[in-house]
Amino acid sequence: MTVIRLGDGRLVLHSPGPISPRLRDELDALGGVGFIVVPEAHGRFAELAEASFPSAQLLVAPAAPWRRKSLAVHASLADEPPASWAGQIESHLVRGFRLHEVALFHRPSRTLVITDLCFNIHRASSRAARLFFRANGMWRRFGPSRLIRLLAVSDRAALERSLERILQWDFERILPGHGESVERRGPAALRAAWPR
Repeated sequence: MTVIRLGDGRLVLHSPGPISPRLRDELDALGGVGFIVVPEAHGRFAELAEASFPSAQLLVAPAAPWRRKSLAVHASLADEPPASWAGQIESHLVRGFRLHEVALFHRPSRTLVITDLCFNIHRASSRAARLFFRANGMWRRFGPSRLIRLLAVSDRAALERSLERILQWDFERILPGHGESVERRGPAALRAAWPR
């Protein structure tokens, strides 16, 4: 889960994880959660996040496959973020990508927030996990897994256009949904991850 603080103090939770009572209190102390963003397949904890922060607006990727009717979805999030994010966070629905990923760009920190477009796994809890990550081409390297390349790309030309749009953002840092952050030279890392 990535947490972004807006200029008005409200928080944006991107790809929510488990919300313990302690974490809920910490988030409330930081400014209160105003938005919960659930991109593509990362909806496992959406209901818990919604219950933990009932006044927050729930934003989801268009046509997200996990979407549950029980969720009180406020709006779809694609290329038009909420007006209150203006000048702070931009969004883009990645085209040609079956996982319905919505990338976010936090302008003040020059940070790109992604979910499954790239991984950067450097630690694993077990030997079996390390073997899986190695076999899938995602161990200690920034980029998509072999499975993502094989199964998630529906239109390579559309994906390349989306990547070019994302690369127009002035980001330095990348926060992937899985693994370590890329602290410097984010555009070069993203270009290398998805070569033409």
